[in-house]
Amino acid sequence: MKIAILSFYGRPKRFISSNRIYGLIRGLSQLGAKVYFFTMPTFLPPDECFDVSSLCEDIVEFSAIPIPLCLYETGRKIVQQVVVKNLLFESFEKSSGQPRRRISLLQRFWNWRYASPIFRDNTQTAGYLVLKRVTERRLLRYVQEHGIQVLFTSHAPPIAHEFGLYLKKRMGSHLFWIADFRDPLIDEYALVGQSGKLTKFQKEILIHANLLTMVSRSMIQNVKEFAQSEGIDVAESKFFQLYNGFVEIPECSSDGLFLDNTDRKLRICYTGTIFQGRRHLSVLFDAFSDLSEEERSAIEFIYAGPQAEFVRDLAGKYQLQSLCQIAGMVTKEMALRIQRSSDILLLLKSDADRGVFTGKFFEYLFSGRPILVVGDKDEEFNDVAMRVGGVRIVPNGYDGSRQILEILRHLLNAPSFEEALEAEFGKRRQEEINKFHWDFLSKSLYERIIQKMVYQLHAG
Repeated sequence: MKIAILSFYGRPKRFISSNRIYGLIRGLSQLGAKVYFFTMPTFLPPDECFDVSSLCEDIVEFSAIPIPLCLYETGRKIVQQVVVKNLLFESFEKSSGQPRRRISLLQRFWNWRYASPIFRDNTQTAGYLVLKRVTERRLLRYVQEHGIQVLFTSHAPPIAHEFGLYLKKRMGSHLFWIADFRDPLIDEYALVGQSGKLTKFQKEILIHANLLTMVSRSMIQNVKEFAQSEGIDVAESKFFQLYNGFVEIPECSSDGLFLDNTDRKLRICYTGTIFQGRRHLSVLFDAFSDLSEEERSAIEFIYAGPQAEFVRDLAGKYQLQSLCQIAGMVTKEMALRIQRSSDILLLLKSDADRGVFTGKFFEYLFSGRPILVVGDKDEEFNDVAMRVGGVRIVPNGYDGSRQILEILRHLLNAPSFEEALEAEFGKRRQEEINKFHWDFLSKSLYERIIQKMVYQLHAG
């Protein structure tokens, strides 16, 4: 079977979002599929744009598609410009909670001016619409000439699905299209006064895609409700849950990926982005601040990620600078080294999360260390966490801080540290964890593709 995968992300060493694609490429190839990988190296440095193929060895045919800008990036930059330049439409972001004013024709033109590559002062985006059309035709020709039977497009950004929709409409039953949703669609169109476009785009995906893959049951349910509200009849068999999962990255093998801990402190780490206002590191810091000075001296907290200044300021506010090691942005190898040399891995969740399975959670699972989750409202996530074991979940707020405080004191005073860890976090169930390896997930997807294709062949 010939399968083409089209994704904006593809380099697992740079973006955790890429693990999904990298794991799928390797998994499907090992099952005997001939995999073709198309990527859009928009924001990578020139010397790093074309090295995805080296990570995939000789198992895929690699092609970089010269897309200068995607709709997702456009929408995000519009928001930035609205905030920075304080134009006439400063209250567009939905998250602001402000009532949205009626958009005048002048404002619509002004917004479109900043959304359109024709008017943007950026050489990368010049001629975007023309290049998009050229790329669509190039893709169509390539897919037809190579006899590709299956196309897997992954969102975000939505431009991947635009290409998928274009190819499906032109090839019809000759192409089996899988529309993958690692993230829900975001309505960037609303930012430029064209909110109806997203609804139309979503409906076309639901109608034309042969299979819809999503990371959680909650996301599937949301899409089903959307389809019902729009009067679209989508067969149950069209939905398939495909977790993010984890995969070994050859260049980040575990050999030597450990940090020294000669003082044998209780080490807790957080690697990744902290969404301020939604996920609360202060729950952990509240617990730290209630420890005695002697207890705090036996603990080390390491943060690696883009919010170094925020964490540094928070540590200063709590007067916890002595126990905080702030690494900032680090390489993939260093992030894994920090995780595997830590006693506890911290994961923060918002109380608004429903079926949110970040790639970070599965990366943590692969590390083999206990996971402390702050935020207990996501029932679907909680079910998976309890199934795999080695995960302790506490609520946000005061109760969560009290529980963390008890955990820390138990670990610091226990005669057997490893036994205390297992008592607090439970035993890891490796057979359940293995179900989230991309070898297992790829096999499940491959079997569903074959099942659907055979059924459609007989039905047609």
